[in-house]
Amino acid sequence: MGSLVAVLGMALLWSFLMGHLTPANLLVGALLGVLLLSVVEREQERSFPRRLAGLVRFTVRFSYELVTANVMVALLAFRPRPSYHPHFIAVPLRVRTDAAISLLSAAITLLPGTVAMGVSEDRSLLYAHAILQDDPQRSRADVQRIETLILGFMS
Repeated sequence: MGSLVAVLGMALLWSFLMGHLTPANLLVGALLGVLLLSVVEREQERSFPRRLAGLVRFTVRFSYELVTANVMVALLAFRPRPSYHPHFIAVPLRVRTDAAISLLSAAITLLPGTVAMGVSEDRSLLYAHAILQDDPQRSRADVQRIETLILGFMS
């Protein structure tokens, strides 16, 4: 969170120094902020630019997954004899923070055909209900793919 504030501050500072608050000046200032943070945080395992790139990857990939799942559910709804494959899955969690678990639960619930149902008491398993895949292992892999994207910017 502090890194994001630093980038926004750098963008505003750059615009102030240039004398005009324009989108171009804000963009240049933000890029300079990311560059400076990458130099300052280069010793850290997960620097701000890497986390930012992970967030962009998550946003793009999740948008693709969302559109694909919506199309699959729409096609399923228009079939005269739809074949649902309902099953419950338990997904081993690699994310540990409350924020990451909440984001994962919300993300898979937004995907049509999958609903997060809860987390085990020791926070090692996420329970979900899925209907689109005929194989529970493929449903589990879909959730783990979203979790990997979240780990890219929240770890």
